[in-house]
Amino acid sequence: MSEYSEYIVRETGYPGAVKQEVIGELVRCKDCKHSHPWYADRRTCVMWSETGVSVFNDGFCSYGERKDDE
Repeated sequence: MSEYSEYIVRETGYPGAVKQEVIGELVRCKDCKHSHPWYADRRTCVMWSETGVSVFNDGFCSYGERKDDE
């Protein structure tokens, strides 16, 4: 697991008065249960097809779910 967490934040308002609301945690491909190591800084994500699609370790998508075994 990463040493820190990243979050998806919604900002509303105008300059000088911005409201920030945490929407959820951002899960990188390297920490996602739907991706598997492939080559160097690349992984295979099985969310997008049965055979998997190549993604980068630091990539992310709206379907990211953190691995349970960590």
